[in-house]
Amino acid sequence: MFVELALTSSSDAGDGTAYLWNLHTGSMLGSFKQNVTPLQSMALVNNPRNLGSIFLSAQAEKGMMHVYNFQKDQVFLKFPLPEKIVCLATSSRGKYCAGGTESGRIHIWEIATGILHRTFDAHYKKITVLRFSSDDTVMFSGSEDAVVHVWMVNALLDDSQTDSPAPHYSWTDHTLSITDIQCGIGRFHGTRVVTSSLDHTCKLWDLSTGVLLTTFLFPTKILALALDPAERYFLAASGTPAATSSTANEADYLVYQALLYKAKHTQQGYTTIEAVDGDSGLEQIGLGGAKRSGVRGGDLVFRGHHHPISRLALNFDGSALVSGDSKGHLMVWDVASRQMVRDIKQHKGAISSIHTLFQPADLYTNTTLSEKPKISAITPFKRIPQSRIGEGGPEVNGNNSIADDPHIMIGSSTSDVGLSAVLAQSQEYQMLESVRRAFVGARGGVTAGSSERSGKSSQEYEELQQRYQEMEAKLAALMAPGAAATAQQPVVSSSDISAALSGLRSTGTKRRKV
Repeated sequence: MFVELALTSSSDAGDGTAYLWNLHTGSMLGSFKQNVTPLQSMALVNNPRNLGSIFLSAQAEKGMMHVYNFQKDQVFLKFPLPEKIVCLATSSRGKYCAGGTESGRIHIWEIATGILHRTFDAHYKKITVLRFSSDDTVMFSGSEDAVVHVWMVNALLDDSQTDSPAPHYSWTDHTLSITDIQCGIGRFHGTRVVTSSLDHTCKLWDLSTGVLLTTFLFPTKILALALDPAERYFLAASGTPAATSSTANEADYLVYQALLYKAKHTQQGYTTIEAVDGDSGLEQIGLGGAKRSGVRGGDLVFRGHHHPISRLALNFDGSALVSGDSKGHLMVWDVASRQMVRDIKQHKGAISSIHTLFQPADLYTNTTLSEKPKISAITPFKRIPQSRIGEGGPEVNGNNSIADDPHIMIGSSTSDVGLSAVLAQSQEYQMLESVRRAFVGARGGVTAGSSERSGKSSQEYEELQQRYQEMEAKLAALMAPGAAATAQQPVVSSSDISAALSGLRSTGTKRRKV
């Protein structure tokens, strides 16, 4: 039997922990420390094979990415990013990751290799939400500039294109900041998309044509959405209190249920079901009833939160809803009855992400699986676009990190995820491998010109050779089978690597001048 879980995180620095819950019992299955994420900045990495699950978490106060797996509560892998990421999304098949920034820029990485395929200016203001379609053909981006762009993923992954990509659609009907985007399940030509905004509206779009189908008007600003997997309805979370509250002392923040199909009674006495779309009409939700074509029905609301509701998530069949608010309260609801079945008060600050998932294979006990599955392949993300590799030194993206020098950066293999792969992904290994490759290249050039070198250059070469041999010995110790206990400790400092590379470059310069 499959077990459904919920993964939640907070943006409060005093919390700093993500939690994994059993969706139906409320019991905590795990916690993941050193995790402070902005709104919508934690993303699951799906995989089609029986691999251990991982999730990515962009940190709130710095340009760092933390990677976690469900087998340990500490950070599995961390690496720097080109700049601070304020929202994050992964593709449905777990191959690509997109990150948005405060300046309106978007970065697209391949997760397994770490290749940065594209960096481009997508919006004029802060990116607030990124989303991939279920078939990974398009990516959606929303911003504080009130615009939703639809991008073709194949165009974004084309490394031969150096110009900024043009969006396939640009939806400009909203008037205030975009807060959320939800895409239905299906292919490009049969999918509908729901967008929400601070302008009190949600809009339903046809993805194949880019046409606006229906506008839903709410009495409050909408902060989050959840779309039923069967697209029978969508849920909208309010960011301002309702006009009427259930208690005198506390305001109610509601979750509205907007139906996408409605019953219509004909003059012949028949009842038909029709989709709420097709004529760019206006649906009023929470304003005393839903009204369209003479049909009037009561408002469907989930009542229980007393603070702005920041995130929503439905389980796989749409029978259970998880909501989180700005004070860290998590509530689990039965959708059919709209009754709260569980109130979880573990987080200390605003809920920034909620993901529902089936229990991954690596969380089952050894009685179920003979051995723990291998971790999904992931490599630290590059900070230079693939199309710009070879243009010059680290100045191409404005930072002087040795690991980002395109002439010496050596990517590590991710085919094996055992100890060797973990070590190969470490910064120490990459720096050592960079020195080794640079030394081998310099050694050939220095040997060829040895008859023309001065005595001083020869002495520098010998010192550099000795330093390289010391590093090679440390690398061999690092990769030894018994090195697991000390794998987390740096073997070679960055200053040693910088000095070695400076020697290589100065030697090469002197050789060219002779």
